[in-house]
Amino acid sequence: MLPATAATFAKTLGKTAMVGEPRATHRRTRRPYKTRVRMPSKLDPHITAIEAWLAEQPQLTALAIVGRLREKYPEEFGKRQHSIVQRLLRALRRRAAERLVAQGPLDDATTAAPMPGVVDGSGYVGPDPPTAPLVEQAGKAIWRDRLIDIGSSSAMAPSR
Repeated sequence: MLPATAATFAKTLGKTAMVGEPRATHRRTRRPYKTRVRMPSKLDPHITAIEAWLAEQPQLTALAIVGRLREKYPEEFGKRQHSIVQRLLRALRRRAAERLVAQGPLDDATTAAPMPGVVDGSGYVGPDPPTAPLVEQAGKAIWRDRLIDIGSSSAMAPSR
């Protein structure tokens, strides 16, 4: 059965859905993701050695670890394993940080007073450099090979 006019058609548009019927949307229903199973890694047999190296030298980089593994096992490791070592290193450091946080609060002595020394991290311990311009040149600048007095009311007028 077709409506006779556009007005009767428009009136029936809002009434076609029944009560309790879900509204149609453009989105798909959300499905739960599959749980991913951890695949075995080439580094699994060497994790204890890597953890021992990090215990001795915590600042070791992934490239240094790959170099050590390449020295011991040249047929297994090369520069291509750099990214998997980086991921492992990040996970090991995250675990170590979580263990430190879980141990409890830090000593009051380390958090109560700031450590003496340079704050900006530059390592510069000499005298402070001068920051203000020299008094003779404070109001002068060079523009188009001419000396200009900035402090005067005619700032753009060259002084010769």
